[in-house]
Amino acid sequence: MLEKAASAILILVGLVNIAPVIVFFFPGQTKKLYGLPIEGENLMILMRHRGVLLALVGLALIYAAFKPEFRMAAIIAAFISKIVFIFLTFTSTGYSPEIRQVALIDVGAMVLLGVVLGIQFYRN
Repeated sequence: MLEKAASAILILVGLVNIAPVIVFFFPGQTKKLYGLPIEGENLMILMRHRGVLLALVGLALIYAAFKPEFRMAAIIAAFISKIVFIFLTFTSTGYSPEIRQVALIDVGAMVLLGVVLGIQFYRN
């Protein structure tokens, strides 16, 4: 039962992590996702690349749902990504409400990943 719960959480958090890849395919979606239009090709390249990198972390979490031996590496990668974004957000000023919402979603995702870690340690 706990194993299935851990897998479900990893899939859920993985899907949340994959969502920003939409910016790679539809760059105009940055306004909807982050509350700001991206002006300039350089910044758009960076945002599209960010979407792909986040999707890779999401795919790693989903893979880890089915391969428990990969969980620790995937969770650590996700934690680092989320901690950095949360830190950058909450040590800055003037960010959009959408950015704040993304940071709060990351906080929730970290709690869920903490539950998976708890399940892992409980099992071992």
